[in-house]
Amino acid sequence: MTTLIPFVTFKPEAAIIARLLAGYTNLEIGLLHCVQMATGNFDKSLKAMFRVRGETNRILKCQELGEPIYNGLKLGAPFRDAIGSMRHCLKIRNQYSHCAWWDDNSGQLAFANLEDIARLNIVVPELGLLPASYVNEGLLAEQEAFFGYVDKLLLWVNLEGRYRAGKLSNRFYPKPLRMKRPPLRLP
Repeated sequence: MTTLIPFVTFKPEAAIIARLLAGYTNLEIGLLHCVQMATGNFDKSLKAMFRVRGETNRILKCQELGEPIYNGLKLGAPFRDAIGSMRHCLKIRNQYSHCAWWDDNSGQLAFANLEDIARLNIVVPELGLLPASYVNEGLLAEQEAFFGYVDKLLLWVNLEGRYRAGKLSNRFYPKPLRMKRPPLRLP
């Protein structure tokens, strides 16, 4: 028996959500490697990034450490794009890690982000009255593909930075084709 009955009904959606939640850390590691390339010091980069609490603060710290070096390598725009894309992945991740899930018989998986609702200046008398947002397998697959794109973009920025800094003699990883940011939920 599970406390997440909607995930029994919506198994494909549940599997993708699990991969997004668990896989976000891999994106942080990709960002760490980008910053380590810029600073030249893995220990310093690791500690600067992971000593701060909160994913948003980690991204800000990485931007602070990496942007000057990537600007100097004429990779400032791709680095900022990677940072912005990372922030979008964080929005996706956070909406799923702080929410209630249910099956409202609409045929789509319903959820409500409790943190977003707590910030509103409205009275919420009970959970049953939470406004529902929806996802389906197609949207979740788009979001998962975007996570994959961001992972590849971070790797490309890292390796292109190494090449331009003279640490690699050849380019061997192609720049991924730009991918549109998927919506957070169904309209």
